Amino acid sequence: MKHQSISNILLAILAGTAITSAQAASSPTSKPATEFTRKANDAFYSKLNFKDSADFTDARRGFIATLDSGFIRNAKGQIAINTNEYNFLKGDAPATVNPSLWRHAKVNAINGLFKVTDGIYQVRSFDIAVITFVQTNNGYLVIDPCTNADAARAAYDLVRKHVGDKPVVAVISTHSHGDHYGGIEGVASVEDIKSGKVKYITPEGFYHEAVSENVLLGNAMMRRAGYQFGASLTSDETGRVDAGLGKSYIGTRSKSSLLEPNIEIRKSGETLNIDGLDVEFLLAPNTEAPAEFYFYISKYKAFCPAEDANRTFHNLLTPRGAKIRDSRGWAGYLNEAIERFGNKTDLVFLTHGWPVVGHDQSIDFLEKQRDLYKFVHDQTIHLANKGLNMEEIAETIQLPKELAAEWYNRDYYATLKHNSKAVYQYYLGWWDGNPANYDQLPEVEAAKRYVEYFGGEKAAVAKARASYAKGEYRWVAEVLKHVVFANPANREARNLQADAFEQLAYQTESSIWRNLYLSGAVELRAEGNVSDKSVADGALLLGSQIGKLTTTALFDYLSVALDGKKAEGKDISIRFIFPDVKENILVTVKNGVLHHSVSKPDVDAELTLTIPKKVLLAGFTNPDLLRSKITSKDEVSYTGNIFLLKEFFGLIEIPKPNWNIVTP
Repeated sequence: MKHQSISNILLAILAGTAITSAQAASSPTSKPATEFTRKANDAFYSKLNFKDSADFTDARRGFIATLDSGFIRNAKGQIAINTNEYNFLKGDAPATVNPSLWRHAKVNAINGLFKVTDGIYQVRSFDIAVITFVQTNNGYLVIDPCTNADAARAAYDLVRKHVGDKPVVAVISTHSHGDHYGGIEGVASVEDIKSGKVKYITPEGFYHEAVSENVLLGNAMMRRAGYQFGASLTSDETGRVDAGLGKSYIGTRSKSSLLEPNIEIRKSGETLNIDGLDVEFLLAPNTEAPAEFYFYISKYKAFCPAEDANRTFHNLLTPRGAKIRDSRGWAGYLNEAIERFGNKTDLVFLTHGWPVVGHDQSIDFLEKQRDLYKFVHDQTIHLANKGLNMEEIAETIQLPKELAAEWYNRDYYATLKHNSKAVYQYYLGWWDGNPANYDQLPEVEAAKRYVEYFGGEKAAVAKARASYAKGEYRWVAEVLKHVVFANPANREARNLQADAFEQLAYQTESSIWRNLYLSGAVELRAEGNVSDKSVADGALLLGSQIGKLTTTALFDYLSVALDGKKAEGKDISIRFIFPDVKENILVTVKNGVLHHSVSKPDVDAELTLTIPKKVLLAGFTNPDLLRSKITSKDEVSYTGNIFLLKEFFGLIEIPKPNWNIVTP
């Protein structure tokens, strides 16, 4: 993996240039669906009840208004989000989209402001997440303020126009994922959050987990998320149609923020009175997110299960990469919620998708979502104890008809196959017990040997082409992976593997699997690697989040950005004094490891740098400012060897965000 020094981003004392990202490459014309794909998709019409239109009715219930133009603009007047991009989702499913996924994508495209019940309003499909506004005595409680500030602000503007122009008195982020906190500055100011004028309520551990998942591993996750959400794809019948949980809009350059909460919920059963509204919380850690909670609003007899109950099967291990989720705990917390709140719940409102209205409907929904996760947990273990490995379990496990028949239990986001593998890995790890799989050759070396065994590249491609003609697309993809990794310049192999990926995408019911396959096809068909649009936007997102980091979180981030090989033999000590936040931190690099401490104020350091924290953080997006501050000593002073700072940051590297996936 190639790297670029963080000194080019953060320090730049002597030269200083910021990283720039290439523009997304356009993909060649997509291929049509084959006859095998048409037949596979047609088979779904006999599996599911496509005459059932209840979801469309429920998703439109309470509609008030939406954007006249369909555009959401940022502060510069540029189009940040274009909800019109999914207007093609009309009529029957084309041959290039699984009909079940097409149906789901059409429901998710219904957007605007909706009245859920007296006092509760939602804006849906301005973002992948739903933003909810609950009326309090004097204003609004906002729940999960979208991924970016522009989407959240546009939603709030609709509410103020059509419901009532009242202030936001509190914000809840139900868990530690960016689409549930990133847009907070669209509904509340940083100053009001810091002062406590606006309550910001999260589950315990929220900030730590948000930093861990979205900053420490942000680079790896951004690249993989580009595949998961189809960042290099266009929205059309052969491209991106949905994100499973909702509508994703690629290319937005809106502001995203990670702010510290001023209220943390630390135990289940805790109740807060939020401007006259009693809200009772139930912690659900290590489920869909490491830090997550549900809550119940007694005034409205309304329950919110955060992201543990959805209009789709959810991931136990997300393709973008995250901690494996505890499916047993997931089912257990939903069961606890049913027992705690079930007999007094008339409404379940969701953080993705449309609500469930009515007591009986709400309980049935929660029970079947609960049993979905318990089934995959129990039966994966059941089959593992019979000796099946991870791949064998994924090919064997099937949902009972009473669960599989529900649209909200279908594989639009996660899949049963993927989740069974996640349960297996959660308990047993990646190894299946076979010694041949324990210490396998690296992919490139193994690929070259596979190709040799096939009889060379031409023979391998010829055999793969014959398999493609039989509709054996999974096998073609697997065989040609070896040819491509042995020789990434083999254009025939790349194009044929891309064709196989594309047919697999057209057939899958999962929006994620579709996006993964199609993204792989785009990169295989391109000349060289593709820098998808998410890279540039992801870099902006990361930069804006770094600017809000606590000091501990900042140096935790720098510690994992340290290149251990470059740091070998180094012994560096720098004291950072941040007068604006009254913090004194000793940072050391020794034994290839970065440590930081606030408990050693009297230990001598080779360099002591007194600098406002905000100036240091500003260097992530404005290195010239930081350089000028240091060289002019404006707000900055130091004793010791200032050039040690350049040496220190020269050891810290941020990986280029566009590393290869389908090629070596």
